[in-house]
Parts: sequence; structure tokens; C-alpha cells
Amino acid sequence: MRIIKFVPILYFLIINLLIVLLLSSCSEKEKLKVNWEPDLQYAKQEMLQNEIALKINDDLAKTFSAQMDRIINFLPKYKSDDQVKIDLSKALASIEQVHTKLEYENENVLPFIIYLYNEKLYVVNTLPQYSNILFAELTEINHQPVAKIMETLKDVVSVDNEQGLLVEIPSHLVRYSILHGLGIVGEDQDNLPVSFLLEDHTEINISVPWVYQGDTTLRLINPYKDDLLYKKLRDSNYTYTYLAEDNTLYAAYNSCSEDPNYSMEQYSDDIVQTINNFPVGKLIIDLRNNRGGNSEVIQPLLEKLLNIPKIQHRIVVLMGRYSASSAMSAAIELRSRLNATLIGEPVNGDPNKPGDIRSFKLDESGLNIIYSTKEFHMLDTKDKGLNPDVYVNTTIEDLRKGIDPVMEQAIKY
Repeated sequence: MRIIKFVPILYFLIINLLIVLLLSSCSEKEKLKVNWEPDLQYAKQEMLQNEIALKINDDLAKTFSAQMDRIINFLPKYKSDDQVKIDLSKALASIEQVHTKLEYENENVLPFIIYLYNEKLYVVNTLPQYSNILFAELTEINHQPVAKIMETLKDVVSVDNEQGLLVEIPSHLVRYSILHGLGIVGEDQDNLPVSFLLEDHTEINISVPWVYQGDTTLRLINPYKDDLLYKKLRDSNYTYTYLAEDNTLYAAYNSCSEDPNYSMEQYSDDIVQTINNFPVGKLIIDLRNNRGGNSEVIQPLLEKLLNIPKIQHRIVVLMGRYSASSAMSAAIELRSRLNATLIGEPVNGDPNKPGDIRSFKLDESGLNIIYSTKEFHMLDTKDKGLNPDVYVNTTIEDLRKGIDPVMEQAIKY
């Protein structure tokens, strides 16, 4: 009689069943949670009807439409919602406008503020427990080279010019949704291995948890915050201080937004009064923390300064990579109307690209898309940005030592 051996067969069946269950579990975990098709169809329609660049450029509109259709057709193959967000961001970034983009809200991020200098990323602010990597170069995230991630992000972020990459790449690279969408981190990866290179070339490898971007209890180190004026006075929309030793009035214009407790009209009067009552030989207006807002807010200050002949030709405007939108407009007006000298880095933006932004919400995902509605031609130039009259770069060495070379140049100018 032939004896059938059931044990190996049973073992084989159990192993195969476990594999099927495991794959099913992974598939369930990675499937899309958002019903994206209505959102994407609506986004395509709204952008083609209202985004100014798409309305006036048929070829650009066709390219954008094809990209949106590709995303919609590819929906069954996406493994996560963050992958869809990455491709949607790419479609919007292809319009090549800093104002037209997918708006990312507060989310989990790496506990670092990053500065991009000479194609390398450096930690310029962090939590106290990571003080040992302050000003270190970030080299790897989850064993992936940062240089490779940066190259990938160039197609994801919305910019007008190369200067915009200095701002957008560092801010995007620390986001969980970005790193997850790019396949750098897994869905349930709570702690992330990151690698750094210190100034003396020592390598440091640590594992860090995500922190929530909107957590108001987090306290960053914020080095030199009490020593450098652009850090010390950055929390107000606008403020000023008189530097008696240098006979200089320093005005920080940090946001093109009216302060409900301190009107621009009153601020302008205070600036004028200080100029008239003190030996002010120079007025420095710092726009380096100003990312924009309403271009009309600064008008009272401009009008009042026009009536003080002695200060004209003695105005210096500080600008840099974080100066954008209406701050760029302010710099242009200060130079053209008051003969101000611009010192620092080029701004983040093109003075001849569209603006006047609007937004709409995607109901299924809850995301917002920002877009431009009006053409602007603020400067007679072929350059894709506003360049300073006196170029001063802030190096990682400057940041390590707590030096503000832009302010130093302005004082000497």
C-alpha cells in the first residue's frame, strides 16, 4: 500500500497562506485613502480656467492637462496618497511660478531647520537635544544620499528661478509627506536614521523621531538670536531701532501686512520723527525676513520718506533668498523712487512673473492649491530675478560664527 505524506503538503499550504495574508495586509496598508479622481478633475478644470500662465500659453496648458490626465489614469497603481501629492506638485511646478503650487499644511517634520549653501545642506537650528549637530552638514536620510534627494526635489518644488531652490528644497526635504511620497521613508517609520558631517569631518549617525510642525511647545536653540538684529527683531511685522554708534536707523520690515496694534501710518511717522530728531546718516531697511503680503502696506512709509531730501541716496535695503513677492516689489520701489542701494543676495522670485494669488480647496483631500491670476512686469530686465547692487553672500562659516556680513556691508557702505 502507498503511504501519502500529508505533513510536507500541509506545511507548504500553510506557508503559502501566510504569504498571501502578509501581502494582503501590506496592500491594505498602502492603498489610497483619498478618492483622488474628483479632486484631480476639479484641479485640472480650475487651473485651466483661472491660472493666468495657462490661459495665455496654449502649449503650457496642453502640457499641464496631459500631466493631470496621466496622474488620473495612473491612480490604480499609486501605493500611497503622498505619491499622488508628489506628482500633483510636479504638475503645478512645471508651470515654473513660485506662487502656483500645492499648499502643504503643518505636518510631521524632521527636527531641523536647514540652510542650502554651495549645494550642501546644513542644520542652522534644531532642538537642544541635537545641539551636537548644529551647523553640521546633513548627508543622508534613511541611508539615502541627500544630494540625490535634492536633485529629485527640483522637479517637485515651485520656483521662478534658481534662487527659489535655496528656499524650497530645504523646507520640503524635512517633511514626512514629501519623503514618504518619494519612497525615502516607510509609512510607519517613527524614527529615522540620519547622517551628518561635522566641520572637522567627523561623521555622526543618529536616529530622530518626527516632530509636529505646529507644536508651539517646541523650543529651538535659535543660535545668536540676541546678537543679530535680523533675528532679534524678526517677530514684529515692522519695527525699528536707532544705532547711535553708527548714526544709523535700522528698520526691520518683516511682513507686508498691517499690524492691527501698530499701523504702518504710525510706524512711518515714528521713522520720520527719529530721522528728524537724531543724527541719522543712513537708513537701513531690512527685507530679509519678508516673504511678502500686500504691496500697498509700505506706501505710507515711501510717501513720507520722499519728503525728506536729506535721507534720499542714504537708504540701504537688505534683501536675500527669503525676500519674496511684495517684499521684492518694495525693494524695487525703494530703489527707483528713493535711490536706495540694494545689498545682499538675489530675492526669491521673478519681478516679471505673474502674481495676485488666489486659491481653491480640493474637497476629498482637503488640500489647497494656490495659483496666479495677473501678469506683472515690474522691472525692465531679462534676468529672472531682482539682483542686488552690492552682492553679499552669507556663508555657513558666517552662520557658525554669528556674523551678519550683509549688515556689516550696509554699515560700511
